[in-house]
Amino acid sequence: MKILFIGDITGKSGRDIVSSLLYSLKKEYSVDIVIANGENAAHGKGITIKIYDKLIHDGVDYITMGNHAYSKSEIKEHLDGMDRIVMPYNHIKRTDDPFFRIIDFKDIRFCLVNILGEAFMNETSMDPFKAFEKVMNKCDDYEPDFYFVDLHGESTAEKRVFMEYFKDKVRAVIGTHTHVQTADEAIIDGCAFISDAGMCGAYDSVIGRDINESITSVILKEKTRYTIAEGPAIFCGVLIEFDDKLKIPVSINRIQIRP
Repeated sequence: MKILFIGDITGKSGRDIVSSLLYSLKKEYSVDIVIANGENAAHGKGITIKIYDKLIHDGVDYITMGNHAYSKSEIKEHLDGMDRIVMPYNHIKRTDDPFFRIIDFKDIRFCLVNILGEAFMNETSMDPFKAFEKVMNKCDDYEPDFYFVDLHGESTAEKRVFMEYFKDKVRAVIGTHTHVQTADEAIIDGCAFISDAGMCGAYDSVIGRDINESITSVILKEKTRYTIAEGPAIFCGVLIEFDDKLKIPVSINRIQIRP
């Protein structure tokens, strides 16, 4: 089994590059399942039903979210029909929204989960360690062979600690949120790990945000409207290959395509 995990899709540039490259990437790498983080897909914050439908149509199988999961007010009214989305379990606005998906592929059954980190984050209802223990208590009845976690957070150290603590149950901890692809991908005691999968979004930007607007906001301290950058995009993600019999990852490789 090969899983392509796509880093934070950010704005129209990010959506466009995923749309243009995904078919060829799936063919080139013989990808079985595509998971993408879509919490920045709609103008940098949140997702809409229209964008969700387009990503699924383009070949994304499951969409994880993050701290901006509820930024678009329409999300609540459409969640019942968005059967491929995974909301962060420990988001302060989550009620009974879907926080996991059970995925069956051949003889493998795994549980896809979305968790928010706590360090430097403002939207968490509990720390990621307590949150994931609660998730396992709720999901173990489905008897998954393993868990696959999108850990959406700022701190690389927090993500590594999470992986080390849960690596007996989790076979992949993929970091998202910082939009900067890290170079620490590894298989560690049977768990695939990377601190951050990176971003799909405008290459000439501040992690997907317009440069001039970022300067005005951060340095000049002026009130601005969040502006997503435009232009040619970078594509970032990771390809994880599993041994179908042993049900463990055997490789994780970064994919980064610059304009």
